[in-house]
Amino acid sequence: MPNPSIGPQSVIESRHSLHLLQRRIRLFEFIGIGLTAVLVGLATLIPMYGQLRRNLDLTVAYQVQTQAQAASQLFVSFGSITSQLTSRSQIRDALAQYNEGRLSRSELEAFSIPRLQDALEQSPLVVGLLRLDRDGRPAVAIGKTIPEDLWRIPATGARAPEQYGPFRVLGYDVLVVAAAIVTREGLRVGTDIVAFELSSLRNVLANLSSTPHARGARVYLFNRIDGRLVELAPNGAGLVTTAADDPVHAVLRGHDGGGIDAAALPGDEQRMLFAAAMPDIESWQLAVTLDRATLYSSAGRELYWPIVAIVLLMFASGALTLIAIRPLSQRIAEQSQRLALAASIFSTSGDGILLLDAQRQVIELNPAGCRMLQRTPDDVQGRRFCSFAVADPAGPDCAAVWREVDGTGQWQGEMPLRAADGSIFAAWLSLASVRDEAGSITHYGGIFVDISARKEAESQIRTLAYHDELTGLPNRVLMHDRLAHALRHARRARNRIALLFLDLDRFKPVNDSFGHAVGDQLLVSVAERLRQTVREGDTVARVHGDEFVVILEGIENPEPAARVAGKIVGALSSPFTIGDRDIRIGTSIGIAIYPDHGDDADTLIRCADIAMYDAKQAGRNGYRFFADGEEPGGAATA
Repeated sequence: MPNPSIGPQSVIESRHSLHLLQRRIRLFEFIGIGLTAVLVGLATLIPMYGQLRRNLDLTVAYQVQTQAQAASQLFVSFGSITSQLTSRSQIRDALAQYNEGRLSRSELEAFSIPRLQDALEQSPLVVGLLRLDRDGRPAVAIGKTIPEDLWRIPATGARAPEQYGPFRVLGYDVLVVAAAIVTREGLRVGTDIVAFELSSLRNVLANLSSTPHARGARVYLFNRIDGRLVELAPNGAGLVTTAADDPVHAVLRGHDGGGIDAAALPGDEQRMLFAAAMPDIESWQLAVTLDRATLYSSAGRELYWPIVAIVLLMFASGALTLIAIRPLSQRIAEQSQRLALAASIFSTSGDGILLLDAQRQVIELNPAGCRMLQRTPDDVQGRRFCSFAVADPAGPDCAAVWREVDGTGQWQGEMPLRAADGSIFAAWLSLASVRDEAGSITHYGGIFVDISARKEAESQIRTLAYHDELTGLPNRVLMHDRLAHALRHARRARNRIALLFLDLDRFKPVNDSFGHAVGDQLLVSVAERLRQTVREGDTVARVHGDEFVVILEGIENPEPAARVAGKIVGALSSPFTIGDRDIRIGTSIGIAIYPDHGDDADTLIRCADIAMYDAKQAGRNGYRFFADGEEPGGAATA
């Protein structure tokens, strides 16, 4: 009797069961692939999204720090201008005579106002100047009237001018700067109250809210001394004082004054706060608030293509697995996908990516790297990568790099590279070794990025911060730094330094007669003649208006200083050709010697300044050494 279990019906049932089993296996494979893709997607996208948000936070924080630095430089310039006004000895001496009753107020005004206006011509942001006598009463006023409630009398011993505000005065947003006027003997004779118009500050703050990641930002300035918080009004109304209960005010007041990165405001979790202290002005902070959704919207957009890639990867893996169930095929498919992804990254990356063999010869260089080096893949294959470096490939620099890679497994740093046309660019290079299971090096991998633009931008920022914009000479800040360095070197070497303080003669009539454009061209020509007159290692700086400083290092006695001063007087006495005009000026020079006349920068500058005024009183167009005690004698004239 035949067995029914192996009949046609059982065959049909077996095939049906196998079909169901295959469908179930495929279903579970599809579910497994789907769950795996979801988990991989979440494991990839969540950290990626978090990293994108952190990158946005860092970008905005950097932008806030950059604008805080720009605002700080503006505030420092206000203090510098005020200090320059208080340091003018002739006007200061006139105020002292007024305090003693030897000058009337009208005489003081007639003497001081033209000279102060001459100084203020270099400072267009000054809208008002009030000079008080030693009792705090008005003595001289220029420009807009500064209300009495904004007068601040700093202590006599205050090292730097004190800044207050911002305030709204007569339709202007102003910062009030107060500085004590002190004689050479340390006696207070009065106070300067200067009001600076803040349009430049508004422009700096407005630039922040127009950056790509900070559009629509609300920008604030916070003064920690008086707790004053002002906001840049979005409708162009200027700087507006905020309410005392503003949450931004509460956060900044309770903070230690440092930076704040992406802090949620209390009571308004949708607003994010960024803040940065203003360098050199520790009592001020720059703060920005942004809408959370607006800030992080770009992070969501950045995830679009990764999500698309993950979905496509899921369907591709599912199709391959359904077609070929065997693990080997699945493994081959996954490896193929990884290789394709790696190849795509290699080909499309904007950074240079290279692969070297164990002998450090180039196997592959991606298109971005070829573009940077201006070479084809065939040109670079088989060549040592260090042959593209500016340093000798066999020299110690390249050898030290490979020793570190072999010893630690990686190295990164700046390396200048040479392109095919001979041009050199700065690159940031990262190298890593690849080892087999036995620990032997089989390959090297590297990534390099052209950082020339970044270095050029950093250089431009340093140049703007430490050099005079008109002449290109070092400014007052860099001059003080070089003088301090020269003093330290002179103390160690036990030699002398000469400081020459120059003030141009008859420069103001040139400005008045021919205009500031001609005056600026004349200053540029003066700077060029000064450069040609001194040694290459000496410093020539423009410190204010038509005032220059020359620092002579490594001299044994005052004679070289006199010789250089005579050369300068002769050089500047020759006529200058500006356009179709021949212009004649001169210069009065005061000379102070370290350590004969002082052992610190401020003393040397003050002594040279006194000697310069002595040279002017002796007939101009000459030089004079500083002399202690009585009025110096023996001025040398050209």
